[in-house]
Amino acid sequence: MVDLQVELDHGNITERPQIYGNLIQLSGNSTARSTWRRVPVGSASGESSIDEAALQEILFRHADILPLGEIDPAYHSSVPVCVELGTRAGSADALYLTPTGRIVLAEFKLWRNPDARREVVGQILDYARVLASWSYDDLDREVRNRTKRSPFDIVSEAHGEVEEHSFVDGVARRLKRGEFLLLIIGDGIREGVQDIVAYVQEHSGLRFNLALIEAAVFRRGDSEDLIIQPRVLARTELVPRTILIRKTVLEETDDDPVVEHEASPIEDENERFWRAVLEDFAFDDPTPEVPQPSSYSTAWVKVEGSGFRGWGLSFGAFLNRNQSGIGTYLTWRAGFPEEGRVFDEIISAVDGNEPLAAVLDGCKRWTNSTGQPRLGFSRHTEFVDGTAIRDFEEAVEWMREHFNRLVTALHPECRRRLRQG
Repeated sequence: MVDLQVELDHGNITERPQIYGNLIQLSGNSTARSTWRRVPVGSASGESSIDEAALQEILFRHADILPLGEIDPAYHSSVPVCVELGTRAGSADALYLTPTGRIVLAEFKLWRNPDARREVVGQILDYARVLASWSYDDLDREVRNRTKRSPFDIVSEAHGEVEEHSFVDGVARRLKRGEFLLLIIGDGIREGVQDIVAYVQEHSGLRFNLALIEAAVFRRGDSEDLIIQPRVLARTELVPRTILIRKTVLEETDDDPVVEHEASPIEDENERFWRAVLEDFAFDDPTPEVPQPSSYSTAWVKVEGSGFRGWGLSFGAFLNRNQSGIGTYLTWRAGFPEEGRVFDEIISAVDGNEPLAAVLDGCKRWTNSTGQPRLGFSRHTEFVDGTAIRDFEEAVEWMREHFNRLVTALHPECRRRLRQG
């Protein structure tokens, strides 16, 4: 038997069947059964209802029940990061991130009338446009404002194999592209969903998937027990891109080494710089591995033997166009007290050890915009039109010298102090 939903439509009473029927729970081979009846999402005081805030909290805490893998398998391991993410366009209801740095924004709304539809679509597009203008540091700052933790700490707690530099690069890359999964989640989503999806995909100007998810809520009798069943009603479809390489067609995924977009002038300049620095380059200490040239603004060297698969302590070499500088530093990952101890000991040793201080003459301490400690070298460097390095050859030679000095002096010190415990 199908339940009927009664509506008032322009003064006339109309009836239509619910999309969901009741659920029947059977206990083994017995004839005992329980009926789970669908309840509306509405005000908390409504009879037998669950309010919008409660639904949002449940679906945030239990992100694994959202059918993200059906929308795109790459999002199946999404981790809930924070609610009410602050942007200049307002607060986005929920943010999820994957271990590879994919970004999911969700809005939880009742879907009762055309005004509500237009409002929620406009909201999530505004949030996406703001995020597309952010750097990783911007996202990190806003997440810390809400949770007192970094996005990486939250995701790595759920997926311990994540490497920080890969995660940060993945998030930064997708922010730059405006590449997101946008979710509109609610109850009562009915008419016009395909039109909404088509409109959003055509007019947004961003590279994203959008999905409409309806969350049906069922309650057993008068109990407090609930069953929540989300399902995908509609989604955008991005046309797969293919690349012909030596007559072999490769299906492109975001995690393939194939570049999915035309390199920007900044990325071209980054790669030109790192090739000049790192090709035919070796540290005087032969233990650490020399990083490969890339189009990113930072090159990383891990300290084997430190926590988090060698990234508990790490060296970075960077280009910073925002502050017109380049540099290299040692840092440690928050949440690893042993690595923090070693970092503090290194600072004391540089301050009090004359031979080490002589090798690292000019070494300084600072913190980045998220409060992470740095010990290393930096210098002012001009970037023409915010892109090209003005004194390119001089900057290359400076980086080769100081990167080698820092890593060669401190890498063995880090490993020795880690072994001493």
